[in-house]
Amino acid sequence: MNIKQFLFKALLLSILTLGTVEAVFHFNPYNKHDLETSYNAIIIDKYKRLEETPSPKIVLIAGSNFAYGINSKLIADSLQKPVVNMAIHYDYGTKFMFKQISPELHKGDTVIMGFEYIIESEGNKSEQLLMARYFPKAKEWMEFEDIFEEIRENSQLRIKTFKTVLERLLKNKTITFKVSDTTSVFFRGASNEYGDLVSHFNNPRMKVIPRAILSDKVSLKDAIADMNAFQQEMQKRGVKVFFVYPTYSKANYDLDKPIIDKFQKEYQKYAQFPILGKPTDFVFADSLYHDMAYHLTQKGGEIRTQKIIQLVRKTGL
Repeated sequence: MNIKQFLFKALLLSILTLGTVEAVFHFNPYNKHDLETSYNAIIIDKYKRLEETPSPKIVLIAGSNFAYGINSKLIADSLQKPVVNMAIHYDYGTKFMFKQISPELHKGDTVIMGFEYIIESEGNKSEQLLMARYFPKAKEWMEFEDIFEEIRENSQLRIKTFKTVLERLLKNKTITFKVSDTTSVFFRGASNEYGDLVSHFNNPRMKVIPRAILSDKVSLKDAIADMNAFQQEMQKRGVKVFFVYPTYSKANYDLDKPIIDKFQKEYQKYAQFPILGKPTDFVFADSLYHDMAYHLTQKGGEIRTQKIIQLVRKTGL
């Protein structure tokens, strides 16, 4: 075999392989099931509520610490405004999340931010692409550094999908999730009508809450800059923006206090938006957490929500 024949066969094999991967990506036999069950697809229901809820409304935005640890009905009943909990996962990043909610915010609305201590500005492109898989509008919220990053991330998603489909075909097993079961947490039907996660209410909590991973080498300055830009834009529209610190379990707080103190100083130095309370306002006993330092139980979520209501009321809202 000469070099030309070898290169031709290698090219042909590559085209066939890429074609197979692309075909599986677009004609995935599990697409319908995943659209109905994937946690990434929960944006469909949350965004529908965001679009349909009239102003003045209260919109909550953060990662899973808000998804788990909020009782939106308590806020709605106490402050006499409809509430939309848009929190899903911190890994989407602040830029992405602000683009997600901005078009649906109007004069008289209020936004309460509660981003985690691990929040980033750019976010995880793989997670963002997964959301866009189920909710194409999410593509409008994404930013790539260049065309090469876009190609790389999309290629990785296709390869990951291909591997997952093969594994599922081999196992020949389709998993269903229900709020009523005692094992599932992250799936499309996991939240109530407000957007609060309720799927963990029936699940046993972990006896020992795992330590969160915070780094003193990380800075929140880029994320805070996004929050400042968002607040400035919202101020022009007549939308109020507040920030509350994320919840954090007591044992983890004791271990990570020096890092959290550093983050608090960054907020105090760079934030141009109102900050309600301090980190310790949302530090609770580990018994009020479900499965990690940010994830409150139902009881913990109600206690945390009452504290947020008290702080917001002080602003005159």
